Amino acid sequence: MTEDYFWGVTLDKTKGTEVWDPDVKPDANDSTHVFRGEHTLLVKQAVLGPEVPDGEVNVIEVEAMGYKSDIKFPVVVLKGGSGHSQCVLDLLFPDPPVTFKLVKGNGPIHLLGNHSVGIAGEGMADEEDDDEIDEEFEEEEEEVIEEEKNSVEEKKRKIAANSNSKGGKAAKRPKIDSEVRNFIFMLICLNFIKFPINII
Repeated sequence: MTEDYFWGVTLDKTKGTEVWDPDVKPDANDSTHVFRGEHTLLVKQAVLGPEVPDGEVNVIEVEAMGYKSDIKFPVVVLKGGSGHSQCVLDLLFPDPPVTFKLVKGNGPIHLLGNHSVGIAGEGMADEEDDDEIDEEFEEEEEEVIEEEKNSVEEKKRKIAANSNSKGGKAAKRPKIDSEVRNFIFMLICLNFIKFPINII
């Protein structure tokens, strides 16, 4: 299970760099950081502040962990007074730390998104619960199979008992007169009526 939180940061000329790293050891007196787990950050939007002068270009660069090494790229470019004071993003950062840096312009630029926390140790509990459920399911399955076997054996016994009570002979089909048989055969051949072959 994850818990999602609204996340935001403002970058401007006084605070040009922000590091998102929830794994940094929290203050011992801070009770809000009791649970640790898997953290992910999803940046959804960048908004340029209204006080940005017309024509000023603002660029935000992100440095994060890549597949083989850290990567550093610009992710937001907004120009003051251009009518495009915001942009939609879809940047997922599954591993902290992530560094956001205002590399051009004075800002402010506001980054908004979601910080998700997967509760630590929960995966182990889920696996144990899954194992217990699997074991219960297998036991129930075995019981059903055993009941079906018993049912089939009971039916076999009843059939055997019925055939023994009739002198051990199988039930016979009623005899059809040869003229009636020939007539039915002729109708089938002429395709007037369709009967299963075993009637004849």
